This record gives sequence, C-alpha cells and structure tokens, in this order.
Amino acid sequence: MSTEYKSLTWRQMATFHSELRKKICNKVEERYKHLTISASEISLRHAQIANTWKERWTKPNRAASWDWVKLYHEYGARSAARRFDLALSKGENLITLCYGMMQQDRLILRLHAIERSPLSCNGLSGDTVDINLYAADLYAKLNNTKEIWLCNPVSPAHVRLYSSKGYKPHENYRGETTHLIMRL
Repeated sequence: MSTEYKSLTWRQMATFHSELRKKICNKVEERYKHLTISASEISLRHAQIANTWKERWTKPNRAASWDWVKLYHEYGARSAARRFDLALSKGENLITLCYGMMQQDRLILRLHAIERSPLSCNGLSGDTVDINLYAADLYAKLNNTKEIWLCNPVSPAHVRLYSSKGYKPHENYRGETTHLIMRL
C-alpha cells in the first residue's frame, strides 16, 4: 500500500474512493455506450426498487435474499468509505446493482451482493455480469488490489457462471462454495 494512501485522513480517503467510483461509472458508460446504459452509485431509490425484485423472479432458487435498503445504509455508513457500488440503468429501468468493500489494506475487493432485475433488461441480461465484473476489475486495479472475491454465491448456477468468467471457487469443509477468487 502506498505511503500517500496510508497518510490520508478519513475524509480524504472517502473523497479518493468517491472519485474512483465516479471514474469507474464514466469508464463503464464509455465502454458500453453501444448499450445506452447509465452507471452510477447506488441511491436509496435504487435500493427500494431492487427490494421488489425478490417476488418477481419466476425461479425462487435464483433469487437473492439481500435487503438492498439495509445494504444501502450499511454501505453508506462512515466505515464504508472504501465501498464499491454500481447501479446500471437503461432509460428509467434499473437493471443491476452491485455492492462490495475494499479491505483496509486494499489487497482484496470483496463483492458481497450482485443482482440483476428479473424484469426485462432490454436484452442486457447476459451482459450484466460482465459489466459488473468489468467495473469491479477496474476499481480493484486502480487500488492495486491483488484479488477480487465474489462472496456468498446465490446458487450452484451462479458458481458455474462466475467460474466461466475465470473465478476459482473456494469451498468450506462441507464442500459448499463460500466465495470465488480472481487473482489480479
């Protein structure tokens, strides 16, 4: 970790990461401009919309159990200045949300919650994981992070999906995947 980063006050660190998140959103919009999506940090309104998604999934085993409003408040708290968050929208439609946290030593970016809307994503359903992972990868690299962890995958199908993107499953003693790791 750089000496300059270690010497930042909390407010300076919060500003540093806020600027990084804005830069990531701009890069995502630029790279995927052909999809006409907008990228931003997660707002309370985004979290409220995402909380309605649970009932709308046709396959309940694929539904995440996150309370996005609770996550919004937890990640917006003072201790969460190093958060990674991304909301993707197309027009007025919220498409996907992602929350993660950079460890204090910035060696690992842990993505704790990724979910896409079960509603029509205007043909973007297959792209949402790639866009989220692209943004997380950029954020991690700008922080000189060594690994990205995808924590608590929702289902075995999600483990297979993330594995197909190059992430390696890490299992507990019961053989359950607790997280997947990408070394940078």
